[in-house]
Amino acid sequence: MNDFYAHLDNYVDTHTEKLLNHLFDLVRHPSVSSSGEGVEDCCDFIISRMKEIGIDAVKHDVKPYPIITGSVGNDPKKKTVLIYAHYDVQPVGDLSRWRTEPFEPTVVDGKIYGRGTADNKGPLCAHLCAAEYYIKECGELPVNLKFLFEGCEESNSAGLLEFLTENVELMKSDVTYFCDGSKNHDDTPIIALGVKGMLYVELRLTTMTRDLHSQYAPVLPSAAWQMVELLGKIKKDGKCLIPGFYDDVIPVSPAEKAIYDKLPDVREDLKRTYNAYPTYDEKLGYYGTLNGTPSCNISGLLSGHTGAGTATVLTSTAMARIDMRLVAGQDGAKILESLKQYIKDLGYDNVEVICHGITPPSKTPIDTPYLAPIEKATNNIFHKSIVYPNRPSTAPDYFWTNLLKTPTIQVRWCDFDSDNHAPNEHVAVSNYLRGMKLTAAALKEIADFEI
Repeated sequence: MNDFYAHLDNYVDTHTEKLLNHLFDLVRHPSVSSSGEGVEDCCDFIISRMKEIGIDAVKHDVKPYPIITGSVGNDPKKKTVLIYAHYDVQPVGDLSRWRTEPFEPTVVDGKIYGRGTADNKGPLCAHLCAAEYYIKECGELPVNLKFLFEGCEESNSAGLLEFLTENVELMKSDVTYFCDGSKNHDDTPIIALGVKGMLYVELRLTTMTRDLHSQYAPVLPSAAWQMVELLGKIKKDGKCLIPGFYDDVIPVSPAEKAIYDKLPDVREDLKRTYNAYPTYDEKLGYYGTLNGTPSCNISGLLSGHTGAGTATVLTSTAMARIDMRLVAGQDGAKILESLKQYIKDLGYDNVEVICHGITPPSKTPIDTPYLAPIEKATNNIFHKSIVYPNRPSTAPDYFWTNLLKTPTIQVRWCDFDSDNHAPNEHVAVSNYLRGMKLTAAALKEIADFEI
């Protein structure tokens, strides 16, 4: 092909309906890992689709849900690219808040609504369509291509570590590439080289055997108030007070800060979207604070009367869920033990700390040679991009960087307001189609680039 990009554009233009139907068919297969709804059937559907394309696909009996691997090509002269995605989704939540049926993809105003359209079935389908483009249109791929699709990413990637530990050679590659996440708030695709880790805990506090009439408030303990007081001792004035929480943080480097300082100002975009302005460390700036500092967030609170009516109760139990996003250098297991000891030292012997998962942080150096070809491909397809040395959310990147020892680059191209995990999740038709083009372009540019 003399003009790769023109040929790719023409292919997408003439196959748009087919490319969309592939995504629609995938979204119609529920795959909720927290409940197990439809996960096995969705896995089998994907394997069937991969084999139809010409990909050597294998279903691995990993608990709790299968892992899919696939491969095309084994030419020692070519670079090998591993593409990761996940096929499980979050629960749909409150159906009354959805404008369309969650598992019946519907196009409204140029956007495809449905659970998983953005996170992560849209990107997964785009990757497969890109492979199909090469196989059907070109006869071969410019690289050796490997796939790994998991069915438990939304539930802490259970089983993935054990699988990869036993299959390092099977998954060996020169670079890992994936797409999972939204654009910047100015609608620019984000090329991310690292992710935050996460420690997710639940605190359960008990004061009495049962809730009582609030007439006893002067003389008996309130679980709700004790929880509020405890949370105020865990974080205050924006700082986490768990001993040692910040000790191992690797700060944002001057080179990383130089990249962040060039990124667009999104304060007004955030105000328009969420009706709130961001607050951040003035020295680090918005992006340095967002991507380079750890956080301690209350994800949920529950205590006492929550139903209809005006019941007045003295609460006997309280629950708080806390997610801590960790940056490079931090150890979630170490912080968990410190939190447990801190709560004991504060005198709260009535609090149970339950850990719901630890994901280590991960980072690929900004001088990786694979950044340039992926940046070129993204700019050619989307006409712009920005680089995040680290992204503010969490993904299992450490599997690739720490275990498989490969540089890992992610491009976030879904709608900046795609509502992942929320009702009305969506992806624009235009972004989905460009996402397919991007995977095809990234493989070409990686193949052509002299490492």
